[in-house]
Amino acid sequence: MKKHKKKLLKIIKWSALAIFGYWFLSTLILGHTDLNSKTGIQNFGWSGLDALFSDQEFGFFIDEPLKTNLQGADGPYIFNDIKFWVNEKSELESKKIERIKSIEVNVNNETKDKFKIKLKSSYQQEKDNYELPTKLIAISDIEGNFNALHSFLINNKIIDKDYNWIFGKGHLVLNGDFFDRGENVTQVLWFIYSLEKKAEEKNGKVHFINGNHEIMNLYGDVSYSLYKYIEVAKQISKKENWYQASKFLYSEKSELGEWLRTKNVIEKIGAYIFVHGGLNKKIIDADLSVTAINNIAKKYYGKRYDQESNEVKEKLIVQSQSSPYWDRSLATGMLNKTVFFLNGASLKKTTEPELDNILEFYGAKKIVIGHSVVDEVSTDYNGKVIKIDIKHGKKKNSSKTQGLLIENGIEYKVNGLGDKVEL
Repeated sequence: MKKHKKKLLKIIKWSALAIFGYWFLSTLILGHTDLNSKTGIQNFGWSGLDALFSDQEFGFFIDEPLKTNLQGADGPYIFNDIKFWVNEKSELESKKIERIKSIEVNVNNETKDKFKIKLKSSYQQEKDNYELPTKLIAISDIEGNFNALHSFLINNKIIDKDYNWIFGKGHLVLNGDFFDRGENVTQVLWFIYSLEKKAEEKNGKVHFINGNHEIMNLYGDVSYSLYKYIEVAKQISKKENWYQASKFLYSEKSELGEWLRTKNVIEKIGAYIFVHGGLNKKIIDADLSVTAINNIAKKYYGKRYDQESNEVKEKLIVQSQSSPYWDRSLATGMLNKTVFFLNGASLKKTTEPELDNILEFYGAKKIVIGHSVVDEVSTDYNGKVIKIDIKHGKKKNSSKTQGLLIENGIEYKVNGLGDKVEL
């Protein structure tokens, strides 16, 4: 017994040493920063030894701004008749434009894709209830991954290689989180923006649903943004504070900011509800219709919820973990439970009877969600929940990229090669 105990203690000792050694070496080489992500100020920072071999500043930093840089082609960012963009040399340029003329968008990828956009003359709020079309394709959580979205749309015959809409009267649903983490967030947004008019001209429709990352960027939360987006926000807004600069980038004064403010956080298409995070019992207990949810969400686009407010319905939609764009009660896997636990919260799974009540309340049969990553497009709750948040392929024409096709009432999993398998 003593022998086994001694062996166990030895294993624990060397495991602890290995973990500490890994932490020490990674910190020494890669650095560490205690950063205020609202202000951009490092309370304490160490650059890491790798800064000696890059364009980063080297050394220790206390109460100093974290240095951010532009990195490759980005933009355009349009404010009234002024266009800002970052060229391939990572330099910010600007010029006055004629709004009626086409504007070129350059993608920061290996194939140097480019396309043209035409600015809308006005913006109307989107409807949130639609009839189910003969064909509908949904994809979620692209996160600035232009390669995945572009080739997925081509190979599933939604657009051709010249960016023309070839999906006829079909609908394309983009179910949230097209912001953050990726290299081509701005280009992805303009890509979608340009498709809307093309789809309408062919009697089709593009639905862009705001997820939690769209909402975060609207009010200046750049916790998950690459530093190059913070830098461009600082240079355009002429504000050093990260929160203020980034909030300006997608304010009502910007073309993309105005466009995003027309979008819903939940839509009903036929018997399907499309929402980024999910829905739970609290939402229907508060008697919140699809339109009521959208109205409350839009009221807070670009601003944070007042913690002192006593508006229960508003708090449900924009502040709590029950928010339709934050909710994970329909996807309570071990990873999500662990994340909630580490943040001092608990994750309660929606039961199937509760889900039935939710669907009945909205006159729906199924709900399509993103937000919570799954290995592949799949169903849960006996087919009543369809999960479409996938780790999409980084390269074009990847089978890892997946979406949902609903054709003539039949549901299919489709991938970035155009293959389809019935769910």
